[in-house]
Amino acid sequence: MPSPKLAHVILNTSNFEAMKKWYMQVLEATVGVETSDHSVCFLRTDESHHRFGIFSAAKTDDSIAVVPPGVDDPLRQSRLHHFSFEHPTLAELLDAHVRIMDSSIRPTMCLNHGPTISLYYTDPDGNVVELFFDTAYTEEQIVEFYAGGDGNAFGATPFDPAEMRRELVGGKPVAELIAWAPPSMR
Repeated sequence: MPSPKLAHVILNTSNFEAMKKWYMQVLEATVGVETSDHSVCFLRTDESHHRFGIFSAAKTDDSIAVVPPGVDDPLRQSRLHHFSFEHPTLAELLDAHVRIMDSSIRPTMCLNHGPTISLYYTDPDGNVVELFFDTAYTEEQIVEFYAGGDGNAFGATPFDPAEMRRELVGGKPVAELIAWAPPSMR
């Protein structure tokens, strides 16, 4: 049985228009559905009309949430740690970095985790968004990676995406660009 795929992510925000604009730029999204009072917006990033949602809330700490039909009790607002979007190639990830930089949006961290090459951004509400390239570790490599303990799991190597892109365009093989070694071997 195939694993479920991500259906949609919904964020609560008291900064609705700035968040909508930011995600439209970073994800190259378009508006799929938006309420007439501009309190709910679903953005399209692919064939789905609501892959990514933004709900307006007066305050994200204690406002009453938008609730599903039939739910009478208000729900507490919450944010999430981070969420991520996978790019199919390293070149596409690095091209996205250039496009996003052209909008004056800068990554907060750029890390080679081993299994992924990741760019982290912080949206106008402080939520962390990861754009990444999966380096195609085999199942055995993933098991070995995590068996290395916290040193591996938290031993990411910072990198400069502009430099990595220059090297990729210059012909350096992807395998060399994504190479990662445990902290104990650096």
